[in-house]
Amino acid sequence: MVEYIDNFLEEHIAQLIDMQLREVSWKYDYDSVAGGKNKHWHVLGGHNIEECNKNGFEFVEPIWNSIQRNYEVNMERVYFNAHTHGIEPHIHRDDGDQTFIYYPRLDWKPEWAGGTTIFDKDKNVTQHFGYKGNRIISFKASLLHQAQSISRECYHLRTCVVFKTNQDTS
Repeated sequence: MVEYIDNFLEEHIAQLIDMQLREVSWKYDYDSVAGGKNKHWHVLGGHNIEECNKNGFEFVEPIWNSIQRNYEVNMERVYFNAHTHGIEPHIHRDDGDQTFIYYPRLDWKPEWAGGTTIFDKDKNVTQHFGYKGNRIISFKASLLHQAQSISRECYHLRTCVVFKTNQDTS
């Protein structure tokens, strides 16, 4: 099942996360497909909230707490991805059971593109989610998906917070 929630967090919390994510020191050369040619910006937040806080990413906690209020999942890891114009992400599947992607940029314009597309097994588009600040999307990790390219008219970093999770079996 694929879902999305707009206005996922209270506005003042979403503003704080947007501001803090802009301070992240990004690392380039990450690929979403092993051996893939296309790279993007990436930073590992941690494998649990304690590790995220220790790594200086306390802003992850309100997102995670809201996920846990709505879903019965356990965090495997959280990381941050970023794309700029000219980066062409791969279509791929994730590990784990459920993926959550939070879009933090509150100043993002729809004409800049940069959303996420979900595909069927034959790589036909089944759903597309535009990038909208304070939106979260969730889907089965085994679904083919792809971050969408950024418009050449956009001079901003398309950022997202990604949670890889497993079903809570307790």
